[in-house]
Amino acid sequence: MKKMYAAFLAVLICMLCACTAKPAEEKGEFVLATTAPVAEIASRLLDGTDIETQQLITESVSCLHDYSLSVEQMKKAESCSLVIISGLGLEDFMESVLAKCPDCITASSDISPLPGEDGSDPHVWMAPENMESMVKTVSSALQGRYPDAAQAICANEAAYCKELDALNTYGKEQLAQLSCRKLVTFHDGFSYFASAFDLEIAAAMELEPGSEPSAKELEAIISIVEENGIPAVFVEANGLSDASSIISDETGAKVFTLNMAMDLGNDRYFDVMKRNIDTIKEALG
Repeated sequence: MKKMYAAFLAVLICMLCACTAKPAEEKGEFVLATTAPVAEIASRLLDGTDIETQQLITESVSCLHDYSLSVEQMKKAESCSLVIISGLGLEDFMESVLAKCPDCITASSDISPLPGEDGSDPHVWMAPENMESMVKTVSSALQGRYPDAAQAICANEAAYCKELDALNTYGKEQLAQLSCRKLVTFHDGFSYFASAFDLEIAAAMELEPGSEPSAKELEAIISIVEENGIPAVFVEANGLSDASSIISDETGAKVFTLNMAMDLGNDRYFDVMKRNIDTIKEALG
């Protein structure tokens, strides 16, 4: 009797294990995306699946040059099985942590970068066409990793790319007839945006947190604004600078705010970028 009971119990345990065993994507598995742009890509592509997207850096930041992960963030990054990064040096500050992750998708791997101050400019998502390339790169990688969700991911990719195509067309149409095509910015992350919509970066100043440009630097920007008749200068939403007010006072140029889309909040990338386009049209139209 004891042997029969033991055998029955063993069969019952096996049956329960078989019933509860699920593919990885059905166990509540999550992918970790470093910043808002790639987090939106992942969440849009995985919509309708059982795979969750979590965003590692959620603070309002304009750049990651001096960013440091908290202990909690490091634990999350080291415990995940898949991380999606933007790439091109944006996440260099967490290189040692990424080295411990079993799988990493670099969203910008198929994009030819523009030169930046210390190498390649990592702000590639600021051009809708680049964002679309990132979507396709991440989609392909996710379909390979989660074959059971591939059909949903593919459909989501098509819908998202259609939206990005519409955004790109909107930008080109709205910014086609500007009276001035020169941008003066207090962040060096708008080169891809300018290239996408045939604008020119007349001056771009990357300031360390809490610092302001020197008098010589201010004089140089004031000269550029005056000599080119530039009607506006642009500050980044999370990196406001007192220097912009000085330039405005000296030249009469108005100050407008653009968003680097590093912090989307409750907005979509589409909405943030559309506001950027509308702002530039208002400022330089």
